[in-house]
Amino acid sequence: MPTRVSGFSLLEILIVMAILAIIGAIGSGIYANYGRGIELNSVAESVSFDLKLAQSKSMVGEGGFLWGLHFVNGSPQQYYEIFSTPTNYADVGKVVVATTTLASSVKFTTPATASSLDIIFNKISGSTTGSSVVITNQSGSKTISVSSVGAITIQ
Repeated sequence: MPTRVSGFSLLEILIVMAILAIIGAIGSGIYANYGRGIELNSVAESVSFDLKLAQSKSMVGEGGFLWGLHFVNGSPQQYYEIFSTPTNYADVGKVVVATTTLASSVKFTTPATASSLDIIFNKISGSTTGSSVVITNQSGSKTISVSSVGAITIQ
């Protein structure tokens, strides 16, 4: 009577390992893209929060100044500043309260490269000149818009 040997052949083990490697590669790609999307959403929410903070400080007239954000799309780094000013960002009486540098994977597309953008809110009304800031990374882009009446939205 022949003896029966149980177990897996080398070919069966290699096929299972190949299937697991393919599933792992697909899963890691999906996970990495998900993480980049979360990072982009986080930066957009942070910019929106800081815009609302500057708007509220300007509306109550904190320090007797206008408040705003100064966005810089520089070549080595991209950042924005929260500031108070009697008139505009170039005023000598301007005070920078906080500076936030974007993560290396997130970039401004608006303002354009090597330029800047100021969003300054008016006292009491919180209105401003309508503008938008666009941030992007490998997973997509987000537009933070500020209307002329001061409504701040993320798209």
